[in-house]
Amino acid sequence: MEIKPAWKDHPLTKQGYVELISTDWLYNIRGQDVSPLADLKNGSLVDIDTLWENIVAEGLHDPVVIRVGTKNRKYRLESGNHRIQVLKKYGVLFTPATVQVQEDCGPQSPDIMTDANHNYELSEKISGSDLKIGYMKPSTIFHDLRNDIKKF
Repeated sequence: MEIKPAWKDHPLTKQGYVELISTDWLYNIRGQDVSPLADLKNGSLVDIDTLWENIVAEGLHDPVVIRVGTKNRKYRLESGNHRIQVLKKYGVLFTPATVQVQEDCGPQSPDIMTDANHNYELSEKISGSDLKIGYMKPSTIFHDLRNDIKKF
């Protein structure tokens, strides 16, 4: 199923930091303990089925955000945990995503975007020189994604 690509107008897309990556890959790093309700662009909280209806009607506006910590060498799906669940459920194969690199990653960080407690260890293959504070394309850091990207 094709979703209206409103995310193409997002500033991070225009700056070249967004890629369409495998929804399955993102689903594997989601927070499994997120709240049952998702927030819409207007701030209202909805269940997963209503989130899907909204995505079908309006499209996806924002890329999901994978956050990476340079000091604690952790990563997680920071923003988009509900979207990934619903996109996986309805068979959307690729999802717009970006990486935000900070010094720290995880639920202890002061600027968290999710209530989930998940964190994953960065591979030893990822060197510190690959991690620059700010936004980056996911495949720049997660080299295993290079075969799971769809051009847009």
